[in-house]
Amino acid sequence: MGPAAEATPGTPPQCPQCGAPLRPDVVWLGEALPADALAAADAAARACEVFLCIGTSSVVYPAAALPQAALQAGAVVEINRDATPLSGIATHSFRGAAGELLPALVDAAWPAARAPAQGGART
Repeated sequence: MGPAAEATPGTPPQCPQCGAPLRPDVVWLGEALPADALAAADAAARACEVFLCIGTSSVVYPAAALPQAALQAGAVVEINRDATPLSGIATHSFRGAAGELLPALVDAAWPAARAPAQGGART
């Protein structure tokens, strides 16, 4: 990586070709989602058995339509600190921090997955 591509802490790295800041692979608020990615997400939502909707306001479209599409195919589980428009229609809606609730859901759904090894203590 040449000097133009090196980043200082807190700034994005620069393109080694033109020197412009390199863009992360994200969609910023107000930008359109790539059409092919949205179509793939919609198809997956319509075919899933369980859709996890975690830490979102559920009001920014078109992504907010994905849990609604998933409800037609299976269960929607919402995990969020606050109630959202999805809370009233989700199959299950849990309030709290995802970092606490997700491990508890995994333990409840697959207790053997986190069971201690034979003779060992669970940590």
